Amino acid sequence: RRIVMANDIQNDFNNEELEHRSVLTFGEQVIEKIVATALDGVDGVAVVRSGGGAFGGRIGKATDGINVEVGEKEVAVDLRLVLEFGKNAKEIYTNLKATIEDQVMSMTGLKVVEVNARVEDVLNSEEFRARIEG
Repeated sequence: RRIVMANDIQNDFNNEELEHRSVLTFGEQVIEKIVATALDGVDGVAVVRSGGGAFGGRIGKATDGINVEVGEKEVAVDLRLVLEFGKNAKEIYTNLKATIEDQVMSMTGLKVVEVNARVEDVLNSEEFRARIEG
């Protein structure tokens, strides 16, 4: 038979209360930045940026063409993209999807459940390089 002291009950209560109050969350802008940075490593694709209709380059924010929905355990990503002419869109999509999923999971522990990409323009190599280099 165990005698439970008032102190034990209070400690158990406090531990439970702390466990339920402790939570780690991420703002949408954080996930958008992770996605933008992950996309920097994917060849042949750039995110659409606002500001005078410019694509890539330094006009607008790096996350303008990225929208995310962040839940407690999952993330959905919507992208507006520009492709470099001659690149395979399906291969690029497969690569960027895997890169985004890996980076978001490794940095946040959140599972990417959806990556939707809309290609809004195609630029020749010279135009593409000029736009992403600013």
